[in-house]
Amino acid sequence: MPTLLLLAGGKSTRFGRPKQLEPVGPNGEALLDFTLRDAFHAGCTGAVIVVRPEHLLVFADRFAAQPQVRIVVQAEALGTAHAVMLALAEVHGTVIIANGDDLYGTGAMEQAVSHAFQGSPVQHALVAFELANTLSPSGGVNRAVCATDADGLLLSTQEVTGLQADASGNITSADGRTWPAATLVSMNLWVLRPALFPLFRTLFATHTAANGEFGLPMVVSAAIAQHHHFAVLRTTETWCGLTHPADAGHVRQFLAKHR
Repeated sequence: MPTLLLLAGGKSTRFGRPKQLEPVGPNGEALLDFTLRDAFHAGCTGAVIVVRPEHLLVFADRFAAQPQVRIVVQAEALGTAHAVMLALAEVHGTVIIANGDDLYGTGAMEQAVSHAFQGSPVQHALVAFELANTLSPSGGVNRAVCATDADGLLLSTQEVTGLQADASGNITSADGRTWPAATLVSMNLWVLRPALFPLFRTLFATHTAANGEFGLPMVVSAAIAQHHHFAVLRTTETWCGLTHPADAGHVRQFLAKHR
């Protein structure tokens, strides 16, 4: 049975406060509360949430009545792959990785869980979003643009910064390039099989501070080089998330309509 790994240990630098706990739902829910509901409804049987040390007690109290939710502390913010590596020590089967400050939509989560149950047991997956469905009305965002092969397998991801749409709907990045609305991007909704798990520790053992943060793109790139296959599952869901402080109001309006 798949386990959800929720990454909620980010610094929220641009947002200015812990966005993992921001009350945005009609009943004061945080975005990760909705992601947990979607994952359990789709078929996940447990979840591991990776949090910052200063948030441990808050999360432990929040989920005290839900034994299927476990909390793992990332003592140092060393990157998303490091957070996943810590969480993997708590699980044994296929995992679904999601960000704690993003809401992917019920359909996207169902696609991920469906692949976990019915996809090839040796094939990982990425649920990829159309770029136009992942933009913020409050300012530019960074997205990982996907390249795929003729079979729909992931070849690579490339981070593009400052993406935003103008009044006419034209999407440009910080470097002035124009991007088609249907460009596929990663929002960190992954399905990973156990065969990939040892690679996290292998790569981390040789990682140094000079390499920057130990991020998921590093592991995915190395995995593809070692002939791991990642199916790209296209979704037309509209992403909802917190990047800029003003996003909180937009998210509350979105959730009031759709949740």
